Amino acid sequence: MSTLSCIKRDLVHHGRLAVAALVLFAGCGSSDGDDTRSYLERTLAQQFVSETSQLVTLQTYRTEDPQSEQLVVENLTRSRDYLMGLAQEFNRGQSTLKLEPFEWRRAGPAQTQWVFGFRLGSGPKKVAILAHLDTVPPGNADWRPFEPRVEARDYRGAAQPFLVGRGAADDKGPAVLALIVMRALANRYDGTNALDGLTVELIFDTSEETDFSTAYYFQEVGVPDFGIVFDAVWTVRAEKGIERPIFTVPLGPAPSNGIFIEAFNSAPGATNQIPDTVTARINGNDEAALDRLAANVANLYQQYGFDDPLYRRAPLEVSRDAKAVVLTTKVLGAQHGSVPDENRANGASPVVSLANFLAHLVDDATLAPNGVGRMLQFMAWGWGTTVFGEKHPDLLERHDQVFEQGNGTTYALTRVTTSPQDVALRLDIRYALGHHGVAWDGKSEGQLPGTSVFPDAFEQLVNRFQQDRPGQAVTVTTVNAASPDVRDPQSPRFQRISGAYERAVGAPMPLAAIGGGTDAKGQVNLVAAGPLFTLAFGPPINYHGLNEGAPIEDLQLSARILYQIMLDEIANKTTR
Repeated sequence: MSTLSCIKRDLVHHGRLAVAALVLFAGCGSSDGDDTRSYLERTLAQQFVSETSQLVTLQTYRTEDPQSEQLVVENLTRSRDYLMGLAQEFNRGQSTLKLEPFEWRRAGPAQTQWVFGFRLGSGPKKVAILAHLDTVPPGNADWRPFEPRVEARDYRGAAQPFLVGRGAADDKGPAVLALIVMRALANRYDGTNALDGLTVELIFDTSEETDFSTAYYFQEVGVPDFGIVFDAVWTVRAEKGIERPIFTVPLGPAPSNGIFIEAFNSAPGATNQIPDTVTARINGNDEAALDRLAANVANLYQQYGFDDPLYRRAPLEVSRDAKAVVLTTKVLGAQHGSVPDENRANGASPVVSLANFLAHLVDDATLAPNGVGRMLQFMAWGWGTTVFGEKHPDLLERHDQVFEQGNGTTYALTRVTTSPQDVALRLDIRYALGHHGVAWDGKSEGQLPGTSVFPDAFEQLVNRFQQDRPGQAVTVTTVNAASPDVRDPQSPRFQRISGAYERAVGAPMPLAAIGGGTDAKGQVNLVAAGPLFTLAFGPPINYHGLNEGAPIEDLQLSARILYQIMLDEIANKTTR
């Protein structure tokens, strides 16, 4: 491809984002041949897809299965060995500056606390790049999550090649890019003293989706002087707090007459992932009523009026299992628990759709009341189809000057499970400053001290439900997983990133206040930045969802930005 064709292509995708990148890295199909292309460009073009694909084939997600941890650790070990092999192969061509492997590991209460990676240099000042190799569960296997392949998808106004597979975007693709950047730095500075006094460290977390191993690692060895968490968007100036409540209702005895919801279960998965499917099983001693329901329920579902007439209902399938009627809803759109608003706008939640509909059938006495029905009534009463807490704004709705209206506290109803004892609802809540017990002073950086106000808010919520809708008691327990983290975009570290970004892409650096939690949370020396240029986590990227795909050209552009950031840190290591 000629350089002119390359410029035209990238301008379609990135507008001004591509211009300076092509000036700085004039290797996008240079007519002078591959010999004149930079090491970074050659490696991005020739090795990114194949190296990421090797990692994607390895299943590194955790579940509640007792055997899960062993399998995850085995596959993470294979991932480590593969990456170590890439480093060893690279080092054979180096004279003085080589990638030095390191590893830190210990047994945790529930899972292995483990990070590993590579270092360049050995000076006292430390600059780091962080990525992670664990993923969320794949959901159903229909989309072949561990068979990586490249396919064209419409993205940001044009077709772009995507690498498809679990972890391609989050965060195995970015992890490989980070290793490519490290090799490019070593290649550039081999045989020089440019890194004297400095250590550049690439850290791979193995439990970012569950327990954040890097937090334990930093407690023991200290936090880098500066670092980029390469697992987000350009560029994160604030992360919401995270709350994880569990609401429960006793299942109680089965109704003696009529038909009732025997079980309501979301597909297995993480709380921070909107499930692929939800299944409700309806049973009872009235077989004629079950037959009528099976014949009519699809029409009833389509005719049911949700609290918003424009609400997009999840697809419903009806089947029979012996006499029982089985209802299954399927997800559409974004699945990351941090963006239920995006799923609400452009997709459909199988939990919300089926819960609201079945609560209605309990309300109108089509279904006999029991513990499952009571829980679904609570879900419909408490949230309906809303995601910002609009049904009880005094308790649940908050936004502020950082997490503005339309980006305030969000509620993703992600997991419902029925056991012989009770039915339980789990929420993934990403909350704004007003839901924290300690107010932000408007200037301090980092995580807010203290905990959230949700224990009191939830107690008021369930009491209000009991008064409005008397019946079986709803109980709640909650865990404050993380407090909000706010940064100063005018701080020196943000200005350094902004400067590198503008030199690399020729456009001002965007800022984002996000719901997702990253390894930067609570570590003011670290900034979550890249590799994505959009907060749209639904199709075609499908962050945490089915058909996850990494936009290859965008990720390669992000590697160029990261490379520029590291060049600046090395050039100015004595003054920062």
